[in-house]
Amino acid sequence: SFTCATSFMLCLHHLFAVWNGDRRLLNKYGENAKKIFETTSVIPFEAIINGKQQLPSDYYKEFLRLPYLTVTIGVLIAYQAHPFMQAGSALLHW
Repeated sequence: SFTCATSFMLCLHHLFAVWNGDRRLLNKYGENAKKIFETTSVIPFEAIINGKQQLPSDYYKEFLRLPYLTVTIGVLIAYQAHPFMQAGSALLHW
């Protein structure tokens, strides 16, 4: 289907972007880029799981900042209001 093809192409696009970004960093910074590649990963949390990086003890404070709280509260409100939004949209006779 179109959705599957689009998703597949998006995945390929991101894989290319990761490869090309690493290639450009390597060309620009050489050995310094290799040092960074040894301590990071493009896969989320892989560097932490493999012990290449460590989270600071107060990492949770990052999520207590206003932008994160605003988005979290907005999502919770939208989740709770979802039945009302569905009922309201059912009343629309387009």
